[in-house]
This record gives sequence, structure tokens and C-alpha cells, in this order.
Amino acid sequence: MAHLIDRHLIERASAAVLLSMVWAALAACVIGAVIYDITSWLGG
Repeated sequence: MAHLIDRHLIERASAAVLLSMVWAALAACVIGAVIYDITSWLGG
């Protein structure tokens, strides 16, 4: 059976999606830590 979409293209696309999800989660953690630090500085 012939593949309509190249297998390597799908692998690269899924890797890009997974990496973007990891970087987005890391950015969310960094932003949360910065907000936590700023509120503790202002409150303390």
C-alpha cells in the first residue's frame, strides 16, 4: 500500500509538536516561578 504522506514528515511533525509542548510547559513553569517570586517580594 502506498503511503500518501511521507513517514519521515509525520515523524518530524510529531517531534515538533512534542518539543513545542515541552517548551511551552517549561515556559509556564518559569512564568509561574517569576510571578511567585514577585508576589513574595512585594508581600514580604
